[in-house]
Amino acid sequence: MIIITRYCHISTKYIPYFFQKIFILSTVLLFFNLSISSLNAQFNDTLSLKYKNSKIIIITKNNETNEWGFEDEEIKTEEFNHSLRLGISYGNLQLNNISLFRGNNDFSAIPYNKFNSSNFKFNLYLKSFKLKNDLFKIFVGLGLEKNKLNLGYNSLNIVRDSLVFLNLNMLNVKRNNLNHHFLNIPINLSWIPIKKKNKNLKTQIELTNHFLWYGKNNLRYNDGDQVYNYFVKNDFFFENYYLSGCFKIIWKNIGAYFQTNLTNYSTLFSNIYNYSYGITLCL
Repeated sequence: MIIITRYCHISTKYIPYFFQKIFILSTVLLFFNLSISSLNAQFNDTLSLKYKNSKIIIITKNNETNEWGFEDEEIKTEEFNHSLRLGISYGNLQLNNISLFRGNNDFSAIPYNKFNSSNFKFNLYLKSFKLKNDLFKIFVGLGLEKNKLNLGYNSLNIVRDSLVFLNLNMLNVKRNNLNHHFLNIPINLSWIPIKKKNKNLKTQIELTNHFLWYGKNNLRYNDGDQVYNYFVKNDFFFENYYLSGCFKIIWKNIGAYFQTNLTNYSTLFSNIYNYSYGITLCL
């Protein structure tokens, strides 16, 4: 039997918490700014029509007769791109005791099968910005994410402020997963590293705001001829919000990704890091 109790918070926790709030506020302000820029066109009293290198301007002032003006203007690339883009990622999920930037050390406090645990992401990018002749693009969107830990033959129980794992080797376990579902706001920076040689190769860095939707433990096992199913919904001591970083390398529409958390996402463990890697599709 494994018993894990809640750790005591220290004052340094409030430092990443402060930066989390700043990042959330910046994201909200960015969406607000995009919304305002889209609405400005509806209240503008100037109508512009473009044909090749000529521009016709119709100006309305105090209900007087319209004024017509002509001027030459080069057609510029649109700053905003409103077309929707879809991103789907699926890969393996593992836990680590320390940040991957400092090394690799398996997290053993939660007994799980790391070869059968997974991460799934579905992102819909609603806005994009073009920078420096399309070499760089910034995408902002909304998404859903699911982290699944396969607990194998270890039954999960919550006792006060602790997680208790009981061994079920004597039972025929069919399914035993700890799932966490998140609502995401991803901010993606994409660029073409070798534009002159090949435009099909892209690299991306993505920062994602994860907002916990719900957690669920799903246990199914057979005892003789009887089949038992248990469903428990709980946050299982996961933070309501955390920030992650992701790196992608893409050829045309398919590629590989690597993701890890940048802030702590558990209120029970002070030294837990998750990382996932797998295949990503960009449509």
